[in-house]
Amino acid sequence: MKGQPRRLVQFLEGTAKRFIIPVYQRNYDWKSENCIQLYNDLVNVVKQKKETHFFGSVVSYNCSRNEIVIIDGQQRITTVSLILIAMVNAMKKGKCVPQDSTLCDRIMNDTVRLTVWKLLISNLSPATEMILS
Repeated sequence: MKGQPRRLVQFLEGTAKRFIIPVYQRNYDWKSENCIQLYNDLVNVVKQKKETHFFGSVVSYNCSRNEIVIIDGQQRITTVSLILIAMVNAMKKGKCVPQDSTLCDRIMNDTVRLTVWKLLISNLSPATEMILS
């Protein structure tokens, strides 16, 4: 197995992609502190105008043409997806205005709709509820 760098958005996007979390993986259990740290990392990436940021490794394999089994990294992938949903909600409610007027639609069409809605997770934690509100 050979690791290779890849942009997270490229990993998430795709109209027919389905992410599968095997039943032997733990449930989503990131606490508020974990989510806040990831969010702050993302804010710092933007403030420092970095082009890349290491999110940690994601171990996966293609189960079929359109299905990817996530072995490691499911907590980060789920949290980033939830942050993207929260961003869309904030934009729709007028709490923030993106510089790119197509950002909301691009997030929903290219990333979130196809990631979170097909990501097989259960028993969402209070941190998830915090992100979604």
